[in-house]
Amino acid sequence: MSVNDRPTFEFLLLRMIVSNGLPFTFLENEDTQAVFNFILPGLNLPNRKAISGRVLKKCASTLKKNITSIAKKDIDGVTATFDGWTNVKAEHIWGVVLLTSQGQPLVWGAYDISGETSRTENVIQHIKNLIIETNNEGINIKAFISDSAGEYTAAR
Repeated sequence: MSVNDRPTFEFLLLRMIVSNGLPFTFLENEDTQAVFNFILPGLNLPNRKAISGRVLKKCASTLKKNITSIAKKDIDGVTATFDGWTNVKAEHIWGVVLLTSQGQPLVWGAYDISGETSRTENVIQHIKNLIIETNNEGINIKAFISDSAGEYTAAR
């Protein structure tokens, strides 16, 4: 494998791991390494720290740039949808998905709001921050959609 092919290989390997729900330690498994060495003798797989660190960060950055580019190109503007929930670690999360005028969902982000009380003022501040962040990226938000939880209803 050429040096130029290595980043593409690592990206595809990360996608394979994530899409199959595999742990990053999968790469350090002897049987995994045997299969890859059978296919391409002498291949050194990235270790779990590299794939969960450097490779994941680069892929996430590229994905964020692609999402921003798609949202920016929507001349009709996007719709921001958001909701709050509690994850399996009992952390309170505020998630934002942008919908293009063509209906394409773009996952904008998920923010840990565990340290906040669920108040209207907090929601309003998150919406203001979202407006500033998307404006800085040249993204036009035409509408906001949320569920009917009290703090979201009051923020409208």
